[in-house]
Amino acid sequence: MNVRPRSPRGFTIVELLIAGVIAAMVFSVLAVSMTQVVQAKNISKERLDAYMRANVALKSLRRDMISTLRRDDLFYTRLVLEDFTKDTPQGELNQDEVLLFNHRLRASREIDYNGEGVEYETAYRIDEDEWGPVLWQRRDAMPDQYPTAGGIASPIAEGVVGLGIEAWDGDQWQENWDSDYDGLPHALRITVTASGHLPGDPPFNAPLAHLRTIVPLERTPPPDDVMEYRLQEQIALLNGEEVGDGSGIGLGQAQNAAEEMTGGGGAGGARGGRGNATGETGRDAGQGRGIVDPARLEE
Repeated sequence: MNVRPRSPRGFTIVELLIAGVIAAMVFSVLAVSMTQVVQAKNISKERLDAYMRANVALKSLRRDMISTLRRDDLFYTRLVLEDFTKDTPQGELNQDEVLLFNHRLRASREIDYNGEGVEYETAYRIDEDEWGPVLWQRRDAMPDQYPTAGGIASPIAEGVVGLGIEAWDGDQWQENWDSDYDGLPHALRITVTASGHLPGDPPFNAPLAHLRTIVPLERTPPPDDVMEYRLQEQIALLNGEEVGDGSGIGLGQAQNAAEEMTGGGGAGGARGGRGNATGETGRDAGQGRGIVDPARLEE
């Protein structure tokens, strides 16, 4: 007796639908997992980029600030901090600017036949273009009478959205500073904020990195006009005169008094050149400094 073999049974529509739903769920889970992995990788990369940018900017700032020129003659010593802020989607951020005279062992350009030394005018500021914010450095060979102009501007680090610099006066942190009036501070506190955004993307849609360091500085004597006023005060007290009465005690007499009190070490020069100190009040544009008005010191 011959038995015909049975034909194989196929899948029903219900079974195909169930298999399709299970396959779709598996692919959905895999797609979500892969998306999360890619997002985590991108966020980690942006965080790393933000940290690297902030670290590069902080190292450059620290390297220049720790080599600030320290001279008794304040014509060759300059440190100016200007406090600026900017409203951002992340809140208010500092975008301070700094100007300083410093020395470097490495020249900023080819030194053949250009007479470049190892002392510079250096300035930092944040500027923004179509690719995003950038920390710029301007460096001019040799300090001169135009410290805010000239030199070579170079980008230091992209993505820097915040720069805060404060000066320690021995009592508290100051946001503004001018060594022509305050001398050099005891230390500088630098805070850098950088974004890990891609070029052309909004910088505040990416992770931010905040780095801070403190740069110690040696304390230099205060400006010569302050020293002159102190010497004038001592001379007036010795002579029984009233301080700031306009008697016309000049730098020459103050230097003599300084030599008598210190054994021959008179006052140094100041910005604007060394003067013959004829006893005029304030800064003498042609001849240097005379006696400073006490009201100016109170300001």
